[in-house]
Amino acid sequence: MRSVSTSSAGDEGWDPGPSFLRGDRVPWLVGSLFVLITCWALLWSVKTFWNPLFFFGLWASATVLVRTLQGEAPLPLPRQLLLMTLSVPLWWWFEFVNGSVQNWQYQKVVQYTATEYFLFASLTFSTVVPALDAAWHLSFKAGGVDDVQGSHISVRWAVTEVLLGLVAQLLVFLVPTFFYAFVWVAPFLVLDGLVGLVGGPNLVREMSQKRWRLPLAVAVAGMGCGLFWEFWNFWATPKWTYDVPFFHFWQVFEMPLLGYLGYVPFAWCVFQLVQLAGWGWSTLLNRAAPTPARS
Repeated sequence: MRSVSTSSAGDEGWDPGPSFLRGDRVPWLVGSLFVLITCWALLWSVKTFWNPLFFFGLWASATVLVRTLQGEAPLPLPRQLLLMTLSVPLWWWFEFVNGSVQNWQYQKVVQYTATEYFLFASLTFSTVVPALDAAWHLSFKAGGVDDVQGSHISVRWAVTEVLLGLVAQLLVFLVPTFFYAFVWVAPFLVLDGLVGLVGGPNLVREMSQKRWRLPLAVAVAGMGCGLFWEFWNFWATPKWTYDVPFFHFWQVFEMPLLGYLGYVPFAWCVFQLVQLAGWGWSTLLNRAAPTPARS
């Protein structure tokens, strides 16, 4: 896992130019725009049992649109399913942690059973990682990030980072009022250490060596997605609101201005989760591959 191309699997041989103008890209462009606008309008204008589906459609189509503009649609199905599968337990983890910090709440006009809520919530949560993945590929192209290189770190470095992440997570549970910002930092440190341990890009190491291109590209993608999440949430049904100790002022949509900084370690966390999952998937495939017969 020393060098990972930023291009998605299955896009070899595509023109590097404005591929969204090609004929085979037009249906994806038109279709994603149509679904996006339709779901956007419905999410803001109606209050029905099915509104979570509009949220899913909005973000799924936005993700396809961004990939289409980069010449990456359709995304290979195994990778898309992997990203969606990673996304659901990831956000359920943050929901579990939010049970202690109580930084965000959902405003619903329809009462769901526990099963209905779980299914609808899981469906909407499945859009988070694919959206960020599409966004940072766009950011990579804009920032000239061609390859994600592995970082040379020691086992001690990796273990120390993982332990710091675990301590930070413990502080979130023990003293949530003062350490709620670690909600996003703690899992990033754990994942960053693990990715570095298996030979992937360690973002803390990159920044310590003043190599900013990769961390900044991922951070910009996170901030961009965060801005759209908050914008589309503001007039949505259902929607989320915030209660941020000490810094609940200068709101931009529902989010306090300083709260947008949380999208940076969150994006780094998701990026490293995808890197780690990619390493695990590659390792699994390599082990499952038949051994060539000896002559």
